[in-house]
Amino acid sequence: MNTYNNAAKASRKFKLKILSSAILMALGTNMVYAQSSDTDITEEVVVYGIANSLKSAADFKRNSDVVVDSITAEDIGKFPDANIADSLQRVPGVQISRDRGGEGRFVSVRGLGSQFNMTTLNSRTLATDNAGRDFSFDVMPSELISQADVYKTSMASIQEGSIGGLISLKTRKPLDTPGLHVNGSLGGLYDEGTEQWGGQSSVVVSDSFHDDTLGVSLGVTYSQREWKADTYELLSAKKYVSVPANTDGNTEAVNAWMPDIPSFQHKFGERERVGVAGAIQFKPDDRIDTTVDFFYSNYKTPESSYSYNINFGTSSGIAVTDIAPWSTPSTTNDGVLIDHVVTGFTTEKSDLEIGNDTQERETDTYMIGWNTIFQATDDLKLDFDVAYSKAERPNEGDNLYTVAGLTPVSYTWNTSKSGVPKLGCTTTDGRNCWDATNDDIGIHFMELKGEQVSDEVVSLRFDGDYDFDLSGLDSVLEFGVTFSTREKDKDIYKSADGCAYCKSYTQKLDQVGINAVLPDPVRYDTGKDSGISYWPALDPYSLFAAARAFDRLEHQEGRFEEKLAPRLQDRESTLIEEEVLGAYTQLNLKSDTWNANAGLRWVQTDTTSSGHIQELVALEKISGSSNYSGTYGDSIPVTFDNTYDNLLPSASFNYEFSDNAILRTAVSQTITRPTISNLGPDLKWEINSGTPRVNFGGNPELKPIESTNYDMSFEWYDDNGMAASAAIYYKDISNWIFWGGEEVIYNLTVTEEGEPAMQQDVAFAAGKPFNGDSASLTGFELAFQQIFANGFGVQMNYTYADTESTTTVGDFKVEGELDGVSKNTYNLVGFYENDNFSTRLSYSYRDDYISAARGGDWANPKMNSDFATLDLSMSYNINENVSVYLEGQNLLEEYGQTYWGDTNATHYYEQYYRRFEIGARFKF
Repeated sequence: MNTYNNAAKASRKFKLKILSSAILMALGTNMVYAQSSDTDITEEVVVYGIANSLKSAADFKRNSDVVVDSITAEDIGKFPDANIADSLQRVPGVQISRDRGGEGRFVSVRGLGSQFNMTTLNSRTLATDNAGRDFSFDVMPSELISQADVYKTSMASIQEGSIGGLISLKTRKPLDTPGLHVNGSLGGLYDEGTEQWGGQSSVVVSDSFHDDTLGVSLGVTYSQREWKADTYELLSAKKYVSVPANTDGNTEAVNAWMPDIPSFQHKFGERERVGVAGAIQFKPDDRIDTTVDFFYSNYKTPESSYSYNINFGTSSGIAVTDIAPWSTPSTTNDGVLIDHVVTGFTTEKSDLEIGNDTQERETDTYMIGWNTIFQATDDLKLDFDVAYSKAERPNEGDNLYTVAGLTPVSYTWNTSKSGVPKLGCTTTDGRNCWDATNDDIGIHFMELKGEQVSDEVVSLRFDGDYDFDLSGLDSVLEFGVTFSTREKDKDIYKSADGCAYCKSYTQKLDQVGINAVLPDPVRYDTGKDSGISYWPALDPYSLFAAARAFDRLEHQEGRFEEKLAPRLQDRESTLIEEEVLGAYTQLNLKSDTWNANAGLRWVQTDTTSSGHIQELVALEKISGSSNYSGTYGDSIPVTFDNTYDNLLPSASFNYEFSDNAILRTAVSQTITRPTISNLGPDLKWEINSGTPRVNFGGNPELKPIESTNYDMSFEWYDDNGMAASAAIYYKDISNWIFWGGEEVIYNLTVTEEGEPAMQQDVAFAAGKPFNGDSASLTGFELAFQQIFANGFGVQMNYTYADTESTTTVGDFKVEGELDGVSKNTYNLVGFYENDNFSTRLSYSYRDDYISAARGGDWANPKMNSDFATLDLSMSYNINENVSVYLEGQNLLEEYGQTYWGDTNATHYYEQYYRRFEIGARFKF
């Protein structure tokens, strides 16, 4: 185990805790002094922006029938953070995962990942451009959101589909604040990684007419940012290598983990987002309230990556020089104990691989809905809602992936204490590999590819509330019917044979007179000592031009179009159609001191999964490479239907001990449907990276994940925004979906250069999603906020979560923890504000956690390191209409790291940079 790394990690945790604690203690000292020195401690606290937002959120939680947390905008168009996910991470029990560049993208609730939660906009499902159901928060401008509620317990009247939590985003209706309102902002965003400025602007206008019976609102936002990320990623790992005795002092032979295909990557790109939201609301009297609202987002995030890759699987003369004990020893299915990790080795002959990878992502997301609330009688209220949403991400092979380089070279490798290995490389003539010239470099692997997604959702909802008296109790009978259709089309485009030019790097660029080396080399800086700080940057378009030139030189005109032109890959593409019909009834009872509800929701789900199957029939070994060319059989269309029904009972009871104290209890059954990307019959043959693999992208027969939930919460409130709560919860989960791995033998025709074709049994690593056995999640949450009369305030929360899971794959049973669950998560926020000035300092921390449990042949999990972020925001009101602000994110410059059970075995590393925003807001 790496003692230095663990000590450094512990030291960092200690310093961060001291820093955040000192800040809050200083604030707390002033708070206590100010309160105790007040002669009238019952004086009403005057609240401003931040305090008023917290007070509104506390009131919403206090008046709710379920366990819920809320974030409200301080003003129209002024959500607390530029990214909604960054705001949600400060809610108890909520964690976020970050996209490249450090921005929050996906949200987990009570430890359950984004695929187990639902996100709605104005109570409707929003289409998404990713392959699953997960909502990507990066497409949603925060300026258009007025409130975000996180429902942690369920009722029959709440839309089904989440075993973690329901995140309800809301836009403001124009008649919520009658009259003319104009709010806007203009700011500049500085990224320390790129040392470039971006910007954002927004304007939200609302007005009412005809004696406040007609309201209209429109909001428009624009933001742009340039980012970069220097990362390290292990694309493939060896299962283990046998290390002989007398290596690094070991007295006997051991089996040790070793890297296979590592990649040092310099990534950069631009993010540009345009958002529009609006509404027309008509409310002629107290009986009719009808609203048409719409939302549109265009999000462009093209990305480029220059990489330096090494395939140690094709290297020769490997000599292990250093090993270390493995912190989490594991045993393979065949009984081999892996108890060490290789921390140093050398190679005599290897390849130098220089890669390019461009990702084109532009998505359009929009939704339009019509909602009408009709008070039919004094006792009966009806609510009708219909909506249409669509998300599109076109890409018919616009991504470029290339690998060029030279061979042979020799390497030295040492695991770095930072998590990024230290690399040395020398050419046969004694030069540093990073100084390779255009004349050294030959073309190799090339591919044009893309994933095109279209997602359409139509939803209808009819709800009714009937008020009546039941034995002196205020009673409401809720009932409703829901119907929705969803159609998600995923088309994969790819070159037919990316290895058409894999000839041991012998096709040199200078042979066809093409210069692909750009004037400026890649500048690589992980902030750590990696031994590599630059390498030649190659233009991928020049590499494709070189391929065409070799076609002419070798009299193989048409090879490029046949082998590299992107084509629709039927076997990897899917169409998933889903229809959901549901109905519910719920009885709500209320007395002076308690309220309760009990209900039943029925839902039927019909899915149709369409795609193609295509068998691999022959392999041709490419000389000087670990890659193959494949020959495939006919593409055969297939369709699978699946139907399941669920009855979801729920009940809750809330008791008010006083005007300030509430006890909540709840029990419910909930489901999460399989993520859409796991439902297709798609099939992917991978024959160009070490061990051949076949991945069955989905399983059309998957059943929903089911959970029985038990919750209890005690809450305390006062009238000045103080709130405290303690909650415990338990989830008993069945039908858990996991990715099962196994080895599959295919009898294929195999051809090698100079050898006759032979029928051979070839072992493929295979994977497919299955419904697993069971899992449980137990946890508790503590939360506290206080607003003081002197303008100071504090907010803090802590969440503990513990999980157990049992998964059976054939005769192999894995007992462990659920993916994505941190045992400890906490947030500390201190703020101060008066009539003109406000400031907020927030610190968020989450423990390390399992990001991918390993099943099948190797049971070692992939872990995410702990992560903390410190953010600061300040604003000053120049007058009642104009204010200026300054915000800073990730002030501690945290990094993200994943590793295979031991920090010596890094899987992914990225240094996140600080970001600053300065600007002005106005309102009239």
